Amino acid sequence: MNDLWSADANIQTAMLEVISEGISGGVFIYDKNDVIVFASQHLFSLLSVPKSFLAPGTRLRDLLGAVYDSGGRFSTDGTGSRRTLNRDDWIAEQIATLWKERTDALERRGMDRWLSLSRRRLPSGYGVCVIKDVSDHKKREEQWRGDMERVQITEEVLDNLPFPITVKDRNLTFVAVNKAACRFFDLPPEAMLGRKGSDIHPPELEKRLAEVNRQLFETGEPVQIAERVKRRDGAEIVISASKYRIGKPGRYYLVTAMEDVTARVETHSESGPAPSHVDPVDLISSSLNLSKGQSNPEPEVAEKGVSGHKVLVVSAHPGTEQQALSILATLRLDISSVSSAEELALFLRLAGEAGVGVDLIVLDADMPVQCLEIAGDYGIATITMDADGMVQELAAAVDDALEDKEDRGVDCENPQITFDSRAEGTDIDILVAEDNDVNQIVFSQILEGLGYRYAIAADGEEAVRLWQQHAPRLILMDVTLPKLNGFEASARIRALETIDNSVPIIGVLAFAFDRDRDHCFASGMNDVILKPISPEALEAVFEGYLGATMKRSFA
Repeated sequence: MNDLWSADANIQTAMLEVISEGISGGVFIYDKNDVIVFASQHLFSLLSVPKSFLAPGTRLRDLLGAVYDSGGRFSTDGTGSRRTLNRDDWIAEQIATLWKERTDALERRGMDRWLSLSRRRLPSGYGVCVIKDVSDHKKREEQWRGDMERVQITEEVLDNLPFPITVKDRNLTFVAVNKAACRFFDLPPEAMLGRKGSDIHPPELEKRLAEVNRQLFETGEPVQIAERVKRRDGAEIVISASKYRIGKPGRYYLVTAMEDVTARVETHSESGPAPSHVDPVDLISSSLNLSKGQSNPEPEVAEKGVSGHKVLVVSAHPGTEQQALSILATLRLDISSVSSAEELALFLRLAGEAGVGVDLIVLDADMPVQCLEIAGDYGIATITMDADGMVQELAAAVDDALEDKEDRGVDCENPQITFDSRAEGTDIDILVAEDNDVNQIVFSQILEGLGYRYAIAADGEEAVRLWQQHAPRLILMDVTLPKLNGFEASARIRALETIDNSVPIIGVLAFAFDRDRDHCFASGMNDVILKPISPEALEAVFEGYLGATMKRSFA
């Protein structure tokens, strides 16, 4: 031994142990006679050999033989290839490697353990070998490689799907599109990735889609919409789009899968080819709204089609109901829904008393035959659909049924009706401000069924007048009213009332957007509820603001 391992050997050993801990690896040092002069304690967790083989004075040949005999011998060479060597050949090869001036290797031991070996031969003849367990790093690397392979496979699968798929991040920026989507928008991927829908869609379509997308990000509830759209070449198609939120909180993505269902739905173009003033970037435009700068259609064009007709959907299954309502909305129909034979009978009775005609009933095939009998008693045309054929056939079937009704000379126009369950000047429980006559029937159906006294105003000015006349205990205020909208009507009521006669005002919204909620509260409303309205939702509101004594029967 030279002066490196003199009387200060204990201090030197302690320092080397500290270094070993600092690098999270095992260290052993050997002299020019291939005898171990130091081995750190960390090696015991890396090499499955008895402690005696790592003691100073042990020959490297004996240590390597113990490693071989324990079954922990390195199973790959420097290139990663597996080889079979006998004991003596393997020991000789390892000693030869230890005599090289510098070698670095990554060796595999067993099925899931990898060791990194760094060997150095110093000019003095001493050698140093540092061994680290890099199994976790290798696992992460292999997992990353596997993830990349899965991503590549997924991209290949998506690119070969026949229908368009797009992915947007929280900022509604495109982060992935498949080849079908690029063909649909007639744009290369680089023209879409990193851009927003506003860069691709015309403003009126993007505004509507942005609201749906934001709602999906907030609620996480999948959305399915069917919409008639027009491409840049003027061709009109009908698509069924399914939207989903995927990912984890803080890292949500919106996936949209579109299917061209034009061949399965009879379409009726209302606005002709795409106007020449549409920007080239406006690849599709909705036929449900006018494109930017487009003048109003001629009266004879606006009168065509089935828009505005009143259709009632009868289904006890929420998914089927929402799918039907979404599809029928593309036809610009005045639509509502009930979920039982009892609700159907009450709805039709109230509509009859109010003079509001229902033009067509769409009946879920799973509903009892009693529903068909009730529709027959009122002489209302009925079509029956099952969930499987909903997307493919519903729009065309409703279109045909309503056009057939018009051909037979049946009047489908109905006046705006204001319901009032009590005589003028009598106090009521609930004032409903709602301009849509079908929604008026829904409110009347629920309130009468629950035994509440009510009146219905068809515009904001009438809502203020009926509040002054009837002193309702609570107001349900739709925000999209004529003359005065719901915000303006609420603000006027708050300006006219006193502290003693302050009335709870509940805003009725179609979408759960924060800006609409904020506007409701700013105008003086106490709370908001969302459409479609259910008896349970109204009862919860009544109980929360008026207590259990609220409910009373009609006089």
